Amino acid sequence: MAPTKKLIFRSTLTQAFLVGFLSFTQPGIYAAIANMGAGGQATTRTWNISTVILNAMAVVLAPISALFANRFGLKPTLLIGCIGHTIYSASLYYNTKTGNQAFILAASALLGISGAAFWMSEGAIVMSYPEKSRKGLFIGIWQMLNKFGGVISGAVVFAMNYSGTKKGQVSLNTYIALISIQCTGPFFALLLSPPEKVIRKDNTCVETNVVKDSLRKMCKRYLGLLRRKEITLLLPILVGNTWYKTWQSNFMTHNFSVRARALNVLLTALIGGAVDLVGGAFLDCEKISVGLRARISWFFIVFFESGFYIWGFIVQRHLADSTSTLDWATGRYYYDAYVPMQVFKIPTEFVFNWVFWVVSVQEFSSKENAYISGLIRAVESFGSMLSFLVGVANGNDMVNLSVAAAVFWAAVPSVTYLVLRVLKITHTNPESVVVQKKKSGDLVEITEEIE
Repeated sequence: MAPTKKLIFRSTLTQAFLVGFLSFTQPGIYAAIANMGAGGQATTRTWNISTVILNAMAVVLAPISALFANRFGLKPTLLIGCIGHTIYSASLYYNTKTGNQAFILAASALLGISGAAFWMSEGAIVMSYPEKSRKGLFIGIWQMLNKFGGVISGAVVFAMNYSGTKKGQVSLNTYIALISIQCTGPFFALLLSPPEKVIRKDNTCVETNVVKDSLRKMCKRYLGLLRRKEITLLLPILVGNTWYKTWQSNFMTHNFSVRARALNVLLTALIGGAVDLVGGAFLDCEKISVGLRARISWFFIVFFESGFYIWGFIVQRHLADSTSTLDWATGRYYYDAYVPMQVFKIPTEFVFNWVFWVVSVQEFSSKENAYISGLIRAVESFGSMLSFLVGVANGNDMVNLSVAAAVFWAAVPSVTYLVLRVLKITHTNPESVVVQKKKSGDLVEITEEIE
């Protein structure tokens, strides 16, 4: 490969687009289906149970997949992760065609196994690969392209179901289109560069995450991360930020027409993609100190997400006794319930990117990032599992909304303490050390305290 072509192919920007396109074909399409409201034709109960199965598997297997990735590499782990999403979408197609929902439950278990590997790997990549000054950009591209799956599938879903003013099933052709997109995922995984071959703009190196340590030593290092305050204080918000999805899914299914739900898929993707890019640009703004960026963005999240829950209580109370299906043809009640939901997707989308950025700017090693990503994904899945268990046990939308709000607000103190008192970047940066050793033969400690 010519030097210039190699530089482009191995660059962090190329890797960002590759992992983004991969995310677009896998969880991006999966999320588009989920945003339809309980997986299209699947009953709300089946959807909740299948989600509990999926997340229960991921809670256990996300940390284990990090051990696998640190032994065999991120690319093989990603390829394993591409298996489950396509089969899961096929199960929804089969259910819509035959009414058999058992396949959905089996596919959810498989997605829990492969998805844990996928979610851990992509998280490790976005925290390890980019330069310090481009971490927000890398995360933004990754998540924006993930939402691009929702834009395409949302447009397809909306076009195919535009005439459906009543609650009903999603067109069979919708699933065929989505499954076709998902089948391209492994090709993007094969194109990704391993960490040690990535070429950064600032000439620092990314060390390999592959180690030959014993399993006992790897587990000991893994458990050591749990003693790091900058990691453990973030964990509550990972639980709180996923909890609202149970209420949102059930709320859409119980109250809106199929075309309104289809439009929700498209708007979720468009709003999320815009938030990813704008939020990433702010997080990379070097005119503002890292600490101030962390604080401003965190308090933005708290303020607007609190507004989301307050609005939710008001709307849910108004719709508590309603049996009508809301559609844009029904007038004011539709817009009062629908439009604010789209606006308040901004903070719930941004907090996900923010967590990965906060971890990545602390410059952990590639090996540690794999472990941290596995931990993040496990805690996220644990939160989703608990929230959907509540959804299965109690189908009352107001109960689900109340629990979601309580869990989020309970997480606010620990993260606020983190950004105000704990968060520092005081770390020996292994990637930068590699370059310094080549130049001077000395180890250099990189220390930067947030002001």
